[in-house]
Amino acid sequence: MRTFFTTIKNIYERTIPRLSMFILLTAFTLASMVLAVHLTGVQQVRGHIVLVTDKSAEEIPKGSKEFDMVVSAVKPPVSALVEKKYDAYVTIGKDGNYEIETLRNDDYKNMIEAMLRNPNAPLKGSRITRGVGANIIGFMMMFLLMEVFANLFAFADDKEQGQLRRITAAPVSFGGYLWAHCIFCLSMLLPEYILLVLLKFLGFNIGFTLLQYAGLILVMSFFGISFALLLNTLISKPDNASMLGRSIVVLSSMLAGTFYFFGKKNIVLDTIIKLLPQKQLMDFVEYLERGEAWHHSFNIIYVIAFSMILFMISCTSLRMKYIKRV
Repeated sequence: MRTFFTTIKNIYERTIPRLSMFILLTAFTLASMVLAVHLTGVQQVRGHIVLVTDKSAEEIPKGSKEFDMVVSAVKPPVSALVEKKYDAYVTIGKDGNYEIETLRNDDYKNMIEAMLRNPNAPLKGSRITRGVGANIIGFMMMFLLMEVFANLFAFADDKEQGQLRRITAAPVSFGGYLWAHCIFCLSMLLPEYILLVLLKFLGFNIGFTLLQYAGLILVMSFFGISFALLLNTLISKPDNASMLGRSIVVLSSMLAGTFYFFGKKNIVLDTIIKLLPQKQLMDFVEYLERGEAWHHSFNIIYVIAFSMILFMISCTSLRMKYIKRV
């Protein structure tokens, strides 16, 4: 325990010169969480439709919550479709059929026709909209994982400057040293959790309970720490490890659909995406939001197991490089 407390105290002291960087990274994460809460409350519209008719309001079809429809006696110019001011023009033929003019694909045209015939019917092929909880986790995930690389700066510096070899040669607990770095990383994520507490206290809908958020943030942090520790163990230069790690985090988070649903039709790419921990975690979060988490617990188990494997590889590599050579 003495090694643990001495190490974590030393890390906090070394954080002071880098305080501005940590504040900036935390601010980005907090801003993404607030944005997620805001965007969830904004009505998502699939398109702006113009119904070209001179009939009275009682005789024309109504719009839906997903399509914003306006009525006009004169059809707007095609240039308005090109400029994306409108997404489609609808006229009613003499036989009662709808004639739809749009620059988008046939699936979109069929979706409009289905909406016109039954505004309350669920749209075929449409995916269930994410709730605020899934949006918060998705928006903050990439920034949180990038934060972890910055939070492991002390370990990376010790390794590069040769301090790690001296630490392993000294009569101290290497496990306590490593545990201190992990706890420091977790402690630097407290502002995100405090923001969730404030939003809950102020009456905002945050989707999940605070206990559920604590568990999800812990799982995300464990994955981030394991991945960052592995790269810093295998790559000698901290800057190279951080740059590579953050690039992988950004790309994999985008592919996993943390910000938006990533449409993919390539079998190989689809398989790769399914193997991403971020994708598995987002799937679990969506199931949790719908009350189906218990039946889909494999997703969260996959993320934890994946993180444990990375962490064990890192620890084994460190022992082979330093402890066994001392």
